[in-house]
Amino acid sequence: MSRERTAYFEELSALLRERDMPPARVDALVRELAAYAVEARSPLVEEFGPAGELADRLTDRQSADAADGPEAGAETWVWTADALQEVRLLERFGGQGWEVERLDRLGRFVCRRDRQHPLRWAYRREAAGPRERERLTGRLATEGWEPCGVWGPFAYFKRPEAAVTGPAARLSRPPAPPRRRVYFAPRLCVTLVASVLVAVVMVRLGASGTGSTDGETLAGALVGLAAGGLLGARVWKSASRKHSG
Repeated sequence: MSRERTAYFEELSALLRERDMPPARVDALVRELAAYAVEARSPLVEEFGPAGELADRLTDRQSADAADGPEAGAETWVWTADALQEVRLLERFGGQGWEVERLDRLGRFVCRRDRQHPLRWAYRREAAGPRERERLTGRLATEGWEPCGVWGPFAYFKRPEAAVTGPAARLSRPPAPPRRRVYFAPRLCVTLVASVLVAVVMVRLGASGTGSTDGETLAGALVGLAAGGLLGARVWKSASRKHSG
């Protein structure tokens, strides 16, 4: 990574932490943005805008603080998922009548459902930078899609099924709101835990002065860390290929 990109993402990380975004979420988001920037091959400021403006958009502090309370007669629910599962889950929950109003500053889907007249919703996710996103929004609008949130390199769009199926989009007996609010794949959690353990071992070895002399131990740690990185890259590429909802 060039010095310019390193400085940009370091500034972005610092700004996101100042806005109280959890460190783990900051690290994951910066990795996603960095991977997207490599594929986009354009200057970061042109692709994402200044780091300060990007931090403002990602944390969405103003819109989150100014958001109105739930409408009378509406259910609300907030949930999150990893990039590999969220498209499938959006399809499932949209079929249960949940409308995504926005993504909050932590990247969670803020949803509502009308108690009296619930409707099915369709969703799609697109990987696009700010400039491309504007053109994409205009093109999708002709098909009835409207933006409902942005998180990192992903833009999310929604469309009421009534626009396609008419009255059939109404739900007569919607299921109860899901109890879960977090959906992360088990293998992703295992990979993250393994990476953390490897990092802890390496730090301890370095602190004790044995890490630089014990070649086998250090090699094993590096292999584990590399495996975690490769799996993370694979997850990112897979999510990017499946970006359409």
